[in-house]
Amino acid sequence: MIERVAANITVVIPARNAAATLDAAIGSLTADRPVIREILVIDDGSDDRTAEVAMESARRVGLPLDVVSVRLGSAGAARNVGIERASGTSIFFLDADDQVMAGSLSQLGSALAGQPGAGLAVGASIRRAKGRPDKLKTPQGYGPDRRQNTSRYLRNELWPIAMGSALVADWATAGIRFPETIGLDEDTCYWAALLANAEIVAIDTPVLLYHHDEERMARRFITEPRKTFLAIARELDSLAAAGAKRDALQWRKAWIAQRIARQLIKHGMFADAAGMMRAVKAHRELGQSWKAAQYLARIRFGRLAGTGPAAGLAAPRRTLIVSFDPAYPPTSGADLRTFGNAVAAAEVGPVRLASVRPAGSTRPPGRDIRVVSLTTEADKRSHSLGWRRIKGENRIPRPALARLKALAREFRPDTIVVESIPLFKLLQPLRPLTRQLILDMHNVESDLAAQTTCNAPSAVSPGIRQLERRAAAIVDRIWVCSKLDRERLKAIIDHKTPVDVVPNGIPRAKGTSELLPVSPGTSDGFPVILFAGHLGYHPNIDAAERLAGVILPRVRQALPATRLVLAGRSPDPAVRILAKLDGVVLIENPDDVGPLLSAAHLCIVPLRIGGGTRIKILEAMASGVPVIATPLAAEGLDLAGGEDLLLSDSDEGLADLAVALCSDPARMARLRARAYDTAWSCFGPQAIREAVRRGLGLDGTSR
Repeated sequence: MIERVAANITVVIPARNAAATLDAAIGSLTADRPVIREILVIDDGSDDRTAEVAMESARRVGLPLDVVSVRLGSAGAARNVGIERASGTSIFFLDADDQVMAGSLSQLGSALAGQPGAGLAVGASIRRAKGRPDKLKTPQGYGPDRRQNTSRYLRNELWPIAMGSALVADWATAGIRFPETIGLDEDTCYWAALLANAEIVAIDTPVLLYHHDEERMARRFITEPRKTFLAIARELDSLAAAGAKRDALQWRKAWIAQRIARQLIKHGMFADAAGMMRAVKAHRELGQSWKAAQYLARIRFGRLAGTGPAAGLAAPRRTLIVSFDPAYPPTSGADLRTFGNAVAAAEVGPVRLASVRPAGSTRPPGRDIRVVSLTTEADKRSHSLGWRRIKGENRIPRPALARLKALAREFRPDTIVVESIPLFKLLQPLRPLTRQLILDMHNVESDLAAQTTCNAPSAVSPGIRQLERRAAAIVDRIWVCSKLDRERLKAIIDHKTPVDVVPNGIPRAKGTSELLPVSPGTSDGFPVILFAGHLGYHPNIDAAERLAGVILPRVRQALPATRLVLAGRSPDPAVRILAKLDGVVLIENPDDVGPLLSAAHLCIVPLRIGGGTRIKILEAMASGVPVIATPLAAEGLDLAGGEDLLLSDSDEGLADLAVALCSDPARMARLRARAYDTAWSCFGPQAIREAVRRGLGLDGTSR
């Protein structure tokens, strides 16, 4: 009996796009080869060579491994497939991004075989989290009373069992499966059911090193929090049939609600947090705890201070945003930034988007945002503001200012945000019409002018810099796109106006899946290189010409099927000419770049002029498209070269990076996954909401 249990272990590894970590996970099992009967990698719809990496790793170290290809969409469902297919007398679950200590399975097998009646053996684990010291978690406090173990486990009175630290006898899991509808606490439900069904044996030896991603966990909590809580509550209720005590289940549900509320408070989502805390207050014990009182106080303070969603505020903050071109529907980088900021501001109150040029739509669907035009076609012939404009300033018809003043008096905004230095002439007239006037600098225009090779810096920069200095003395706050732009601006202005970093966010994030998209096929040629942006904007024209004239031919020498897709609005005649070149496709004014990103294998951004932060890079990363760029193109994004994207100063270097990446599928898969995670964690909707709240001064900070 002992030998049979110890030498017949099935290892189940659920994996989705795990090519970057799977080799280390499988390699960590090498020392336990004598006790492993089989390794089942449950490949859940991967598109990054997960299966190939698994097979190659197993062959290299001599482990018996099979890949089971499924499309289920949850780790719980994938593990259940492994349970069904397991032929060993015991099962070991390992996540694809963790590693076991050498000899761990042998130790767990011996412990399980050495205690008749035990259905699972659990060892200690080491938790590793970014920016924190490693933490040893040792199982302790388990006794012979199964029902008591279950209750104490649900109430967090016992150390939780980490996935990859336990060996389960096949008889113990008969009829017990992982919940498949939840991605949080599904392991708790499974372990609780096992504890109610079998005895446990624990060892103090560390058997697992697991990696804890706090940011990914937080995103799971704040995405549809009510739906997440209700799904977990339903799964917990089902444990009553396994013998779990009702009071322990109720405690667990209240604790989950409190845990979700904590993340919602942290992210300023106070209305949602208040809803979660109602479930906590309903519990006699947790509802009266000091922590619950703390959370409720923070929610009340946050809502009174005006830092939560508009639905939960006693006094909504009203924001008027003024741009030159209409920001809705957003098409170019400027529109995307302005509309993204408007969406974030709408969470603290009503927003009006006013444009100098006529707007086509009056109201974006489903948001408390209205679009207002300040001019009509007839106003083109009217006099403009001021008697003199420097190069870079926009022409503003006088009727536009009259309508803007009337709008401000009617709407009574708490804050007016003016889009960049080209609208400088609006700042002084708007100053008395609001409590807070903000200048949103999409670029540090004087720095951008100095980069433009067709203009002499001595002729252009001084005039723009004078406007930047004068603007700083008029407004209450200034927004910039990056830390680098903040330093550049502070070196120019004399006034101590607060300068806040409000980065560009992922465009159209609400309609973009937060699951890494499937990699495009190669039937229509490989690779497809995409460059998307305003094709009438000088830095983009320059980049498109070098892409088509220098970079594409060099890539095609190694990869003859390569195609370059140039997509954007208002193409300059110089860009139109490029469409005649072999392998170049021009798509004018695309309604949606989503399909273009889905079909692209690479995004190359060879900018050598420009400022701010590059929305085109964020959009590609968030869609799972690897990015190759010049350092200037990625300037201000704080991305890691070689990990989040690939960088080169020269056109030849960019082309060579593209060829090398397309020749290494495993590296391309790693780059896709890393870039995708970085984009959503640093530039996703929640990050932009927090930045806009800070920029509106709602947290009381200045920079």
